[in-house]
Amino acid sequence: MKTFIGSFLALSFVAAVSANAGETAIGIGAGYVDPADVGGTAWFTANVRFKVSHSIAIEPEVGYWKKSESIPSLLDVSIKDLNVGANVLFTAPVGSKVVVSLGGGVGAHFLKGAVGLLGFQDSESETKFGGQILSGLDFEVSESIALFVNVRYDLVSDFNQFKAYGGIRFKL
Repeated sequence: MKTFIGSFLALSFVAAVSANAGETAIGIGAGYVDPADVGGTAWFTANVRFKVSHSIAIEPEVGYWKKSESIPSLLDVSIKDLNVGANVLFTAPVGSKVVVSLGGGVGAHFLKGAVGLLGFQDSESETKFGGQILSGLDFEVSESIALFVNVRYDLVSDFNQFKAYGGIRFKL
């Protein structure tokens, strides 16, 4: 775990130093996640995009989702995922206001499941590592603001996740 976090921080630092080659932007978004055998729910994400060349960007990210079901006074079940990772993206402009991106990356998913039955509680946590592939579109609405839409698939050992989301990106 410490190795992964150290590698993530080192990658982010290298990306920040390399960002002098291009622009940096902060993105926040929300959308839909469909984890295997859980059912769909809301997903929230934030990232920093470091443009390291004309067509390559590095994007450290964090995301979160939680799914809960209950039968009042009897049963409560929930699972949540806090993921941290980084992607390498190939970007290409399509016209003057649209940018297409395609890429992939690696990440860690900090999962926690909890069950409550008749007032008795139990929970379990697990960290799973995996990779993701993604594609998206950025629509420039001003010189410093873009709206984005992305789809991605996270390959997380036995807990794969489909995600579709959108948001806003602010150039710094």
